[in-house]
Amino acid sequence: MRIFIAGAGGFVGGALLKRLAGHDLVLPSREPGKFRSAGVKGEFPPFTEDLAGLVSAAAPEVVINLLGVIRETPGAGFFLVHEEYTRRLLAGARAAGVKKFIQMSALGAAPDSPSAYQRSKYAGEEAVRSFALPYVIFRPSFITGEGQRLTQDLKALARFLPVFAAPSDARVAPVAAATVAACFARAAEDPAVKNELFELGGDQVLTFRELLSAALAGAGVRRPVLGLPRVFFRPLLPLFSLFPSPPMTREQYLMLARPNVPSGAYRGVRDLLGS
Repeated sequence: MRIFIAGAGGFVGGALLKRLAGHDLVLPSREPGKFRSAGVKGEFPPFTEDLAGLVSAAAPEVVINLLGVIRETPGAGFFLVHEEYTRRLLAGARAAGVKKFIQMSALGAAPDSPSAYQRSKYAGEEAVRSFALPYVIFRPSFITGEGQRLTQDLKALARFLPVFAAPSDARVAPVAAATVAACFARAAEDPAVKNELFELGGDQVLTFRELLSAALAGAGVRRPVLGLPRVFFRPLLPLFSLFPSPPMTREQYLMLARPNVPSGAYRGVRDLLGS
């Protein structure tokens, strides 16, 4: 099967490429050498803003959109990446007669979310639903695994922080990158999985303090983690913004206002992968 993956160079993309290695992959990239040096086989057209043209030229059967940013930069805002780029990919998919479009969204995506990140993710979902192509939308909770940015940031902060603090009233259902990749692969390979939204979460529900403690332990860092109410962190956000990698951004603070766990209104990991 010919599969076009936008954003394959990211955290989840690495796990997904292992799952889809037997397919004919098209992986647009600004740094194709990284794929080649990792032994990834496929086509590596230069990544450009003309995403519709890239998809149309590739003529794939399936398009997977993993493009996303957790922090805005001048050239990569939430709505540009999550909505506009999605629309461009969809336009190319429709022109190429793609059989299925698979979208990475996020738990908490909603039109009324206080978080611009989550509103932009919902706008991307709406774009997918509006194009009348067979689709699958995934909303994962916090994704864990090798290469997760949180682990890298914690290691950097641990060099000068003797103690950490995290919200004890914010909840997540961590899901492994390998599990998310398996769900994407199932959706790509199974024609029966279509026109549906899935919420992806792990079996455990943790507070953010528990998540941070586990991440530190996994990184081999021994530091105590204090559990504090989420509102405690609000006045600290201006200070955090001075860090090269802020321990918490305003967007992350807003996202933590609601539990980041599956609602039960949609099917999930077990429905796709079994036990």
